[in-house]
Amino acid sequence: MIKFSPSFNNILENFKSLAGNQSGILEAACMPVVNFNSDVSLKSITGNMPDYHKQVFNKDVSMQYHIMGYGSHYEEALIKYTGESIERYSSIMGPTLLKDKILYESYKELSKNNKVMPLKYIDVFTENEIKKAKELNVSICDKKVEEDDIIGWIKCPSLLKKGEEIYVPAKMMFVGYEEDKNKGEMTFIPSFSTGTAAHKSLKKALLNALIEYIQIDSFMINWHTKGKCSLVKVDDENVLKVLEDVNLGENSPYEIIPLYMSLEESPIHNFGVFLRRKDNKLPYLLFGVQGGMDASHALTRGIMEAASISYGAYFNAIYNKDMLNNVIKDDHKFLDLDSNVLYYSLPNKIEEKNKLIEDFIGDEITLSSLNKLNIKGIEKQIKTLLNYLKGISEYAVYLDLTPPETRDKGWYVMRVMIPELIEMCIPEFPFENHPRMKKYGGVINEYPHPMP
Repeated sequence: MIKFSPSFNNILENFKSLAGNQSGILEAACMPVVNFNSDVSLKSITGNMPDYHKQVFNKDVSMQYHIMGYGSHYEEALIKYTGESIERYSSIMGPTLLKDKILYESYKELSKNNKVMPLKYIDVFTENEIKKAKELNVSICDKKVEEDDIIGWIKCPSLLKKGEEIYVPAKMMFVGYEEDKNKGEMTFIPSFSTGTAAHKSLKKALLNALIEYIQIDSFMINWHTKGKCSLVKVDDENVLKVLEDVNLGENSPYEIIPLYMSLEESPIHNFGVFLRRKDNKLPYLLFGVQGGMDASHALTRGIMEAASISYGAYFNAIYNKDMLNNVIKDDHKFLDLDSNVLYYSLPNKIEEKNKLIEDFIGDEITLSSLNKLNIKGIEKQIKTLLNYLKGISEYAVYLDLTPPETRDKGWYVMRVMIPELIEMCIPEFPFENHPRMKKYGGVINEYPHPMP
């Protein structure tokens, strides 16, 4: 959420320095998403990523991307689109840049003389989930991870102890990582970009990476354990003005349902926001989640994130009939981060979906009361988050993943991994066997999470 109006020409030049049809890490063309009549008038920019992953993987593979910048101004949207594209590029190229540093060994051998992330944070699926994945021919985990299994490890600096280095699975650090079957490496967990952030400031990149990891953890626990969440009353005049400007005010076609999804001990404000269509039409439910140290900013971003995916419901309902047929079946399977979004967008099973939302709603709190807990200043914010993590994590690590193509343009990419926390998952396969999930009561919510 920008606090001033930067020059669009300057932002466009920044984008053009990284984009190109022949050699850019972004395609030269990006486009605004068209707003529908009477719908949210959000400024959004999207585009296609080049197929550089095919050179990295050396085979004809396809990858899904959810790349979009959004905001109340196109300047904000283009900045976010550029930054998110850089994040994806760094996650794909990371294994190539660091391939000489990957060590293929068993946990049993490597842990004899090194500090190594415990296998309990890798072995996050139950036997039933592993069996189900095989039946569906989904490559998420070959079997229960044993001490003698070969894994590709990478040594990273500890996030919490200066001078300490910890071996963690390369598979968990990089979206673009492929197991080396020639070395006997097994498949054990899907890769996501949780905890990766790009920014023009190194400290802000680190801060955003930390916040993202903590916000996903809080959401995943609340969603899968059906934790009660306070309903937030928006009483901030600035936020209300922003919402009115993008047609999310009182006369909006959507009802805004903001839920406070922070864990009690968490230092960040975390909001899960449902936008519910008042006329029961498509898209019926949209969802966004955002966290931050400033409650008003985090809530506004959460609402904007939910609004930004409204076009996807129309697109998939019209052009992706296979996905549509899957989500309307009683035995539907959610094996990607599109089908779950479409499921909630469809205006069917309305009473059932409304009941699901009601089950989460607890007491009511005001946004102004949460703003009193805001923490100001980047240095203090980072210190607060690290102190919080010291009480939870022993194996948190970080990497500077800034690709050489962006470093001289002033961009930084930071990657953090905190194995004791829960990251993003495929909706059909939550981390049922993760120690933290079990600590909070285990998975009891049978519905797929709604995150895109």
